[in-house]
Amino acid sequence: MNITQDRLKILEIMSSLSIDRASRALSKSLRTGARISLSKISIADFGETTEKMNEDQREMISVMVNFKGNEGCKLLFMLPLEGSLILTDLFLRQRIGTSKECDVFTESAIQELGNILASHISNALVSDFNAQLIPQPPQVHNDYAGVIFTNLVLEQGMIDDKLLLIETIFEISGTELECYLFLVPEMNSFVKLLDSIGVKT
Repeated sequence: MNITQDRLKILEIMSSLSIDRASRALSKSLRTGARISLSKISIADFGETTEKMNEDQREMISVMVNFKGNEGCKLLFMLPLEGSLILTDLFLRQRIGTSKECDVFTESAIQELGNILASHISNALVSDFNAQLIPQPPQVHNDYAGVIFTNLVLEQGMIDDKLLLIETIFEISGTELECYLFLVPEMNSFVKLLDSIGVKT
């Protein structure tokens, strides 16, 4: 994977813009203070990241979105069960603490979050950088972090021992929710995108 510091900086700007738009849309949808902000973007070792995910033994609710187009990628958002129940209550406009277990309402809330994230991230990349990204229907999963992350990597068809990870901080109603948000692009297509906007190796 050949990503220079200049390319990494451009990817950080692209990611920050798209995540900011998704954050504003989520806040509007929930009618409450919600903020998603970029924590870091890095070239991570596949093995180390998988080990980190396997060490997290909490039950997670996740949404995975596959993007089709010239610049394909996958988005994975997952948060512990407790956080997903808070999100469910906010989507249903009910008192936080009302939802007690994962059910169809929880899955619907996470699915809607996936739609918001995917549509605004892809819209930002399309409008600002002429990418071609079409989000596919989100897939909701309820499992452990390591299992969910492994499925992401297997679906991505890893051919390298490195991968680009974009991590975020998710804050809602003044409470920071622990979560993982990964954007895993198909590196060859994103290298071509960077070439097209003048970011050379």
